[in-house]
Amino acid sequence: MIAVLLGSAGVCDGQGVVGSTPNIISYDGAVPVVNSAINIPFYSARVARKLGLQPIRFQVPSYNGKGLLAVSFTPTENPFKSPTYVIMHGGHGVGATTWHVAKELKERFNANVLILDSFWSRGTKRNRERGAGIDAIVRTFDVIAAGRWLKDQGTDPKKTYMMGGSQGGWTTLKAMTAEPVQIAEVKPLYAGGVAYFPVCDNYNTDGNLRSGQRYVDLADGGYWGPVLLLTGDKDFATDIDECPKKVVESATKHIRYARGTHGWNARWWDKKENDWNKPGSCSVGDKFTMCYDVEHTNDMYTQIGKFTKGDLRMIK
Repeated sequence: MIAVLLGSAGVCDGQGVVGSTPNIISYDGAVPVVNSAINIPFYSARVARKLGLQPIRFQVPSYNGKGLLAVSFTPTENPFKSPTYVIMHGGHGVGATTWHVAKELKERFNANVLILDSFWSRGTKRNRERGAGIDAIVRTFDVIAAGRWLKDQGTDPKKTYMMGGSQGGWTTLKAMTAEPVQIAEVKPLYAGGVAYFPVCDNYNTDGNLRSGQRYVDLADGGYWGPVLLLTGDKDFATDIDECPKKVVESATKHIRYARGTHGWNARWWDKKENDWNKPGSCSVGDKFTMCYDVEHTNDMYTQIGKFTKGDLRMIK
């Protein structure tokens, strides 16, 4: 067993908290990876082909070596000289938006892009309620596994960045948090992280953990490296103002988009138009609305470019 230090020492109650204080969570390295429990949907390869990316395949050894993680890896002609982006999906799994992020990063920055799946690899389609079985703690070990594999593929860890939206942003913030495992195993493989509209509250409004969750400490001791935080003022799914202050205070730069909803860069196939959804279109869900804002989306990529190129203007 690997003990993951999440906060001050004390008596652990099995949920990783004593009252509301983060404590020590014991973690076995990775949820056993199941490669045959669920097929990768056929449309995934179709979207990849349409956008000029490699399909998702089971090819990255998991952290504990028990099975393979599913990833899409599209390298440049010279992987070592190019920046590398590890892109992580949200609670609904790999969808069109994740593919579009990879496409844009590849084309705008001549980058190696890797889409890292944590759900299909474990025989499930989604983790909408942020269950402990595939939460940001578990997925941090997927980040380590992907970083190791990328280094073996010839990429440069000093130019490798993790990123994600929603639960993918949650994972980024956890993997970037300055804790023993992250400092020892994540830091040598990555240069920094980008979190857009991330999950980071972890509590209901009454101050209790949601059913099936455990406490996930974020940035209690700051981050081990540079973090770019991008949030939307109209994001009612993951309101940044409900997150721990250190999540924001410890970021290298925090940008708030005035019109930004959760998933302001969301792309999906519009069957009526027989094309990808247009700027200004909204998807109304049962819990929140997502509106595609092209201005915010373009600025997001501009900020990522500056951040990952070490633009001095990014420094506070």
